[in-house]
Amino acid sequence: MNNFLSLRRVLAIVALLLAAWLLYPVIFGKKKPRAPEEVFVRIDSAPNSFNIFMSGGHAPSSFVSRQTFQTLGDLDPKTLEMKPMLVTSIPLVREVKEGARKGQFAYDFAIIPEAVWDNGTPVTGNDVAFTIKLMLHPGLPAVFKTYLNLFSGIDIDPADPKKFTLYYSSFYMLSLETLCSVPIYPAYNYDPANRLTNVPLSDFLDTAKTAALTADANLKAFVGEFDQPKFVNDPKSISGSGPYQLEVMNDQGAIMVKKQNWWGDKLTAQYPTLSAYPKKLVYKVVKDDLTLENMIKNGELDLIGGVITPTKFLEMKANDSLAAKFDFFTVGTPTYNRWVLNHKNPILADVQVRSALRHIVDYDYFVNQVQRGLAVRISSPMPPDRPYYAKNLPLPDFNITKAKTLLAQVGWTDTDGNGILDKEINGKRQQLSFKLMAATAMKTNELFANSLKETARQAGIELVVVSVDLSVMSADTRSGNYDSALMGVALFPGSIEYYQRFHSKSLSPAGDNRAAYMSPKADSLIEAIREQPDIAKRNALYLQIQQVFYDEIPEIVMFAPLQRVIISKKFVPGMESANRPGYYEHFARIQPK
Repeated sequence: MNNFLSLRRVLAIVALLLAAWLLYPVIFGKKKPRAPEEVFVRIDSAPNSFNIFMSGGHAPSSFVSRQTFQTLGDLDPKTLEMKPMLVTSIPLVREVKEGARKGQFAYDFAIIPEAVWDNGTPVTGNDVAFTIKLMLHPGLPAVFKTYLNLFSGIDIDPADPKKFTLYYSSFYMLSLETLCSVPIYPAYNYDPANRLTNVPLSDFLDTAKTAALTADANLKAFVGEFDQPKFVNDPKSISGSGPYQLEVMNDQGAIMVKKQNWWGDKLTAQYPTLSAYPKKLVYKVVKDDLTLENMIKNGELDLIGGVITPTKFLEMKANDSLAAKFDFFTVGTPTYNRWVLNHKNPILADVQVRSALRHIVDYDYFVNQVQRGLAVRISSPMPPDRPYYAKNLPLPDFNITKAKTLLAQVGWTDTDGNGILDKEINGKRQQLSFKLMAATAMKTNELFANSLKETARQAGIELVVVSVDLSVMSADTRSGNYDSALMGVALFPGSIEYYQRFHSKSLSPAGDNRAAYMSPKADSLIEAIREQPDIAKRNALYLQIQQVFYDEIPEIVMFAPLQRVIISKKFVPGMESANRPGYYEHFARIQPK
């Protein structure tokens, strides 16, 4: 009897377990990916300030602080189309047909109703106006100012300050991207005395008032208050509308912690760009390959982008144990490598010399050996995947004989028999010798610099390699304290804007024209491209300016490297993106087991 009851009991338990197993998906649904507690992100160098408008657009700082300071829109990681972030939709441009702004171009925005600052007050058009004043303030670094040359004003709806319209006096091809990509700052936190808030935006747009604004005691006082150290790295003083708050920042990296009850969490179905899953983002500075590989093997990194030498990338990809835990991607060509030449140097001011230098670059060695084939040769400062890339321009060849011929045509000869060409310039005989700055701590840069030094000598040119830190190179090239430098350029995924880097009104340090390149032809075409609304006509102008760059050689374009990205397989697939740095770390979710 007892055995019978035991058997019935066992059968009942089995039946219940079977039923529970069958009903589990019905009751609870499929197991969903969970958010990780922490995501470890590799960065090349440390952020130095969370006050982006004072840091001169420092890339690592901008990259990390974007988790705190939201923009109106953000690029979709796959399509690279602008999607809403702080606003309900991305507007189309419209031409104003009547009124005082007739003929101007307008963009109508509405901030998401639920969007609030850390103190619970709403994000409004007044904060957008305050941010634009930061961009235009004559006493602050002109990080974004050149993008607002055609900006003409803002109208904020008095009945609903979350609605506003931004105007441009004429069409500008990057107006929408610029408006959507600037981090919006809360006026209440960064201007508590209302020094900037109470000055009409129209005053900053009136050139007749520029001198008065520069001398205004109130605006000078604002600069002093805005430039306080607390806005650089004090978590208690840094505030934005984004999902993460700074916990710590130093030369080792930064830690960002997810805010509790953040306003965007309940809106991710409608606005996917608001997704922010990890509870903590840990950014770790890793500069060399050996440390990088060890940290990956030890599980100390989850997302790896930035500088990874091609040899090490391919070596790790071929490692079975690493390939089982990580996905290795090569995506897009959003950067290119260049040899920047300072045109203020009397030797490099001669386009014939620059033309000769273009032929001492061993491109095949650079691309196929140093880059291990993970790069694309280009003939102009344009990503090769753009429809307006000038495919007709021939790629310069590595040709020492041609370089010598070009130099001889403009009087460079070896009169003293020391193997280095010389020439009389401004009444003084000069050796064809100048410095090459390179961040040789990166192995690829060391190989590039040494190769150029060797091939230059074959052509009778002495290159003196100066090894510097990347931050020193950035500062020196911006100040003009250099002869030449090996540098990279990060490009926006959308339309290419040349004003900052090549227009004569963007000479550094105010702009980013570090070569001191001045060309009436280029200036005219750059301005025409900026203001051409017709895409077909704009593309034709792009082809023309690439021809001008090819002929005048503002810099020597070498190649466009493929972006190398490593992502842990513990995350839900699909995080890779052609947009730098190759992933969106706040989208990371752990795969269901």
